[in-house]
Amino acid sequence: MNVTALVAGLGIGGIAIGLAAQGIFSDLFAALSILFDKPFKRGDVIQFDQTTGTVERIGLKTTRLRSVNGELVVMANTKLLEREIRNFQGGRTRRCQLPFGLVYRTSPDELEKVTSLAKGAVESRKGCTFVRCAILGFGPSSIDFELLFDSRNTDANKVAGDRTAVALAVLRTFAEHELEFAYPTQTTFTAAPDGTMIMPYAAPAP
Repeated sequence: MNVTALVAGLGIGGIAIGLAAQGIFSDLFAALSILFDKPFKRGDVIQFDQTTGTVERIGLKTTRLRSVNGELVVMANTKLLEREIRNFQGGRTRRCQLPFGLVYRTSPDELEKVTSLAKGAVESRKGCTFVRCAILGFGPSSIDFELLFDSRNTDANKVAGDRTAVALAVLRTFAEHELEFAYPTQTTFTAAPDGTMIMPYAAPAP
């Protein structure tokens, strides 16, 4: 028997086995890290990248989540821990963002009322706390606002219900005060060869 060839073969085989097992042991140590460090546990709702789901099982190699769309998401433990994970069970409230825009013909006096009106709309929903409502900037077709409020719910469906209720309250309140929401618009200025402005502008009154 060629001992040199046997030893060389065993060495190459050992390297191949080691490389193949490297990923398995990495996921195993990642599973132990999840169990002992507890960044999340079974039943928690977590988000990583663009995926949000409920943790159903933490295995030795993979973690399985049930996404909000119903499908089963299987993620390697090592890859999962390499990402930024948001655990929604860790907090007592969920912050909601509701952007909107008003038309430019809204007067400054009316714009000053927006914050108080938005606050009243938020407080009309039980379990919601007003944070702020402020102007973000001047958009192409609107004066842009951002409404922030906290929902004292951690369930995604209940948070969605709070966001819907607040949005409807804002719509009703703004309609009562004749505050008009903006939509994408574009104004075209047309002039005759002599420079006279024509439609859509009417001729000035004599």
